[in-house]
Amino acid sequence: MCVVGVGNQGLAHVKALIGMEEAELVAVADLDCGKAKRVAREHDVPRAYGSIEEVVEDSEIEAVIIATPDHAHRDPVIASLKGGKHVLVEKPMATRLRDAEEMAAEAKRRGLILSVNFENRFNPPFAHVKKLLERGEIGAPLHAYLRLNDAIYVPRQMLSWASKTNVAFFLMSHTVDLACWYFDDEVVEVYATSISHVLSDLGTPDAYAAILRFRDGGFALLESSWVLPNSSPSIFDFKLELICSKGAVYVDTQRESMTVSGDSFSYPHLAKLYELHGNIVGFLRSADKHFIESVMGRVEPRVGVEEGVRNVRILEAIIKSSRERRPVRL
Repeated sequence: MCVVGVGNQGLAHVKALIGMEEAELVAVADLDCGKAKRVAREHDVPRAYGSIEEVVEDSEIEAVIIATPDHAHRDPVIASLKGGKHVLVEKPMATRLRDAEEMAAEAKRRGLILSVNFENRFNPPFAHVKKLLERGEIGAPLHAYLRLNDAIYVPRQMLSWASKTNVAFFLMSHTVDLACWYFDDEVVEVYATSISHVLSDLGTPDAYAAILRFRDGGFALLESSWVLPNSSPSIFDFKLELICSKGAVYVDTQRESMTVSGDSFSYPHLAKLYELHGNIVGFLRSADKHFIESVMGRVEPRVGVEEGVRNVRILEAIIKSSRERRPVRL
């Protein structure tokens, strides 16, 4: 295994893979080779590379995780596939539909796995909602509200490349996927709006709101902003309300049932990745393990490549609807 891109999310993947019996992390790569070397040294990874070409030439690497910035997925994914590597790419699959379609076509042509890391499908509360739907315990989904917002720290400080993506690609990729996963239906129309004020200097909207209408009549209202104050007790605010024909579910992952009050008031986040008695646990580790098991042929990938392409198609429609101030048919 190799992790390509060792920023925040890439480093999380590195930690998730350490000690995993199903795979060996043999390399990390980053355009900043010095950073890759530091990560390799700190986590006992044998090799560090400064280019995707070096990764492709390493015959010991059978699969890669691409955790480069949102806008920089296409080239390392295509190169990895051409080099015969299976790929797990971070969401969004791409920030241009034609790039996502090209990546999907390359994977199909070579018979390789290309999956998108929609990690919340492995996040226990959200995964449990899917189980309730599959069992018929709450009936069919009718309408949903999904909110995923970030503190302004994210575009201003955490991401050096915020001006090359936007809040729809960065955050709504999660909620679009969950909505499609739950409704298990085709989105036929999108109507969206946005506001640009606080982050206008970055050329990216502060927030989007979008309505997805499904073929069978259900709809989902999505909201994403990344201008919450940094004084917020959590870096993100993630909530779901799903109303169904025989019941309803409400999920709040902002708090994770824990509050800490000391020098500051905060909601610690432990579910994604956490060291528990010397072992790494969490839903990101579960997502990575599932990808590895799919590469080994033990399971079918939970996220098919076409679902990644669909996600980008819907996100592009959201952005277009907002710009043109009209509904967009898909």
